[in-house]
Amino acid sequence: MPDSFDPNSSVPVLHRTLRWQDAFAFAMAVSGGLFVSFGATMAAIGALSAMFVWALAAGIGWAQNHLFAEMASMFPDKPGGVPIYAHEAWKGRFVPAGALASFGYWFGWSAVISVVSLTAGAIIQVRWFPEATWALNLGIVQVGPAQLIGIVLISALMVPNLFGAQPAAWVNKIFGALLLIPLLTFVVAPLVSGQWNVSNLTWGLGQPGADHWGGWKDAAVWLYLVGWTAYGTEMCAAFTPEYRSTKDARRALSSSGAFTFMMFALAPIGVGGLVSQSDAVADPSAVFVNGFAAVLPAGFAGDAALLITIGALLMGVNASMADGSRALYGAAVDGLVPRQFEKLNRHQVPARAVVTAVVMNILLVIFVSNPISILVAANMGYLLAILLAVSGFILLRIDRPEAPRSFRLGRAAIPLAVVTTVYGAAVLIVGAASSEISGYGGTFELSIGVGILLLSLVLFVIRRRFQDRLPLLRELQPDSEPESQDSRA
Repeated sequence: MPDSFDPNSSVPVLHRTLRWQDAFAFAMAVSGGLFVSFGATMAAIGALSAMFVWALAAGIGWAQNHLFAEMASMFPDKPGGVPIYAHEAWKGRFVPAGALASFGYWFGWSAVISVVSLTAGAIIQVRWFPEATWALNLGIVQVGPAQLIGIVLISALMVPNLFGAQPAAWVNKIFGALLLIPLLTFVVAPLVSGQWNVSNLTWGLGQPGADHWGGWKDAAVWLYLVGWTAYGTEMCAAFTPEYRSTKDARRALSSSGAFTFMMFALAPIGVGGLVSQSDAVADPSAVFVNGFAAVLPAGFAGDAALLITIGALLMGVNASMADGSRALYGAAVDGLVPRQFEKLNRHQVPARAVVTAVVMNILLVIFVSNPISILVAANMGYLLAILLAVSGFILLRIDRPEAPRSFRLGRAAIPLAVVTTVYGAAVLIVGAASSEISGYGGTFELSIGVGILLLSLVLFVIRRRFQDRLPLLRELQPDSEPESQDSRA
């Protein structure tokens, strides 16, 4: 495949309508991930340990973004972002690596839609429709109000995504403005709230008697679980062909990585000092609501916290659709998944990829009783894609040292890539193999993750062996009809 698109090619081209601020708005959804799973981390290992894990993971994600910025400058016209960079780096050594990275990345981003939508639906039902305890009997499964609300939310957010990245970005700008309210509230809480207590900041890793490598295995497991959230700002690379300027990708990756690191380092300190670990154990999902209640007027705190939490969740759904669809489209353009996903609609949006993610997640909402298990399994493919990309940076420096780059890192680039590669491999292997420590994973989830990666290889074979090869064979096959006409002549 060519390194950039030919303007005269039959492959449709995405519209260049985005600025780095638009991608930053998409990436703000990553900060909203605190609302989803920080409470569970705090309940398991204490607020201070949880802050360490989340901040460390976000710091690694920020560092990796600098590597991805250089790679984006090498392939400014390639859609798909990080998994496509992994494909470009590894295709000369191990061709299936691109398929593993692309489909694992897509599923990692797309599966979160069902988890987040169902969580939002459950919050809405419990708070505003507590009497709605009915369920629709579909024969093989029952669908309750929370599931129906989740399906409605997924369907509603599909609409702006079908009209282009710009409308979808505006949705996240609105939600992002609301998200800043709780994040900044918790950042300043230690300075202005009399309810903030430093004694609530407990450290739960490496305590006396710990039997998991002195706490290191526990840390690796939680770094594995929060990896998708903390690294999520890399999504800015997926929009590279849609930026107006060649500098927008680097600005978006750098600024969103820095913002997320700051939020993951400061907001947990604020909320951790407002809520005790015992309260977090009692109800991990209520940590931020209880933290809000400690600093805001009682009559306002509850609904305000819930509305902002729902907004943060919907940001994640919107961003996942936008990023995942570009990843699947880019994989199809590079011949890694079936060519049906190369199609763009009249708004130059990979609509088939969007609709595929929507249908898959509606089915997950209906049929999967514990979607968190799917998310834990999906982390395997996502973190493998990141690992193949950061290690691929080293390969690109070796194989294509003189390739044009509008942005090039300095001498620290290779050491940074080596460190993040070793770190990523350790977290992936230890975290996936030991996820049962967290209470959210086990052999079943591990087998799902492996199955997802095997499916990517099946789709790759279908594309290369059948869809790409058969048309070529038809072109090479002699045309028998003209020969028969000649013989009659």
